[in-house]
Amino acid sequence: MKTVYIIDSNYPEDHYADRADGAVAQYILKALNIRADMRLALNREHFESAVHRALKAGCDVLHISCHGDDDGIGMTDDDPDIASRGGILWPDFVNLFQGRYDPPQALVMSACCGASSNLGRAFTRADKRPGMIIGSTDKRPHSDYVAAWALLYRRFRRKGIEKEQAQEVLEQICAAVHRNFRYLRWDEERERYLRYPGLDQRFEVVER
Repeated sequence: MKTVYIIDSNYPEDHYADRADGAVAQYILKALNIRADMRLALNREHFESAVHRALKAGCDVLHISCHGDDDGIGMTDDDPDIASRGGILWPDFVNLFQGRYDPPQALVMSACCGASSNLGRAFTRADKRPGMIIGSTDKRPHSDYVAAWALLYRRFRRKGIEKEQAQEVLEQICAAVHRNFRYLRWDEERERYLRYPGLDQRFEVVER
């Protein structure tokens, strides 16, 4: 792994209270000698531009830091009630990856419900998608994401973005931080995302 592109679109109060973790992720990556470019996206227009710029740059990992829920993510200038009053819903989010440039190898969603099954389903219906989506399945505090990404990027820096490495570091994150972190990994043969670790949900396929 050589390059991570960070997009931070947290709420104003998060920046004021020093809870926005985009800058923290950048510091972690630089400490690991990984190139980390970051853009602040204060609204939907700038967020869309930042995604386009990241894909054009051909980053290995796209790291998105914002708020989210099962339906989508919120922008800096959105109302905190994401689902009903703004934000980018998953189908629109997925559309941002359907241009001329290929998606990143991994999409790290530093947002509540960032590894939502709804996001996986939306990418499954699209032509282009990241090979792996990493995040939480519920609402987690800022400190959990900081701890999780320190473990994640250290492993990826040493071993690369591969299935076995991702499984090992997800086990560490679930043990040390919280059990509701997981990845969704695209399986070309089955044409669907496989998850790891499992959540005992029958409608999904668990990676072994």
